[in-house]
Amino acid sequence: MKRYYEIVEDTQALEPFYNEYGQLCTIVHETNATYIIEKSPLKIVEHSCTYYGCGYEGRLEAAKLILGLKQMVPICVCTSLRLYMIPTCSPESDKCFWLALRHIHGIERYKQKQAKVILSKGSSLILDVHRDTLEARRAKATLLFYTLETRCGIYKIIEQKFPLWRFF
Repeated sequence: MKRYYEIVEDTQALEPFYNEYGQLCTIVHETNATYIIEKSPLKIVEHSCTYYGCGYEGRLEAAKLILGLKQMVPICVCTSLRLYMIPTCSPESDKCFWLALRHIHGIERYKQKQAKVILSKGSSLILDVHRDTLEARRAKATLLFYTLETRCGIYKIIEQKFPLWRFF
């Protein structure tokens, strides 16, 4: 069992679970691997934001302002790597999954108040969230992605023309 984990491009989902000692831990789903981490999903998101150079609270506040939301806000963990995570309910809840926007290939109705999230490489998760609710959260995360891509796009143009411009 690993103690630390940073969200990477292969991270598909962070699934909460309690270990045999009653500690809230995380099952990390990646495209080709699964890990158990001794931290809650929220702690992994917070740590990952800091790891990539910006605190969780700052990312949260920015997303709230951009989207006009107050709760269950998607988070841009790292703009340059395009790492956007979507909470399935309140991030403080011990039932909150975090889904990586880039790995959601589809959301299907499963049962009355459940959804089946189709992830990369054909894997899937069954969540206790209505399909329409997840689709709305996915749309908000997509809007956050589009807004930040548009705002930060100038750096890509400069980087293409002058690959080492930052070093001068």
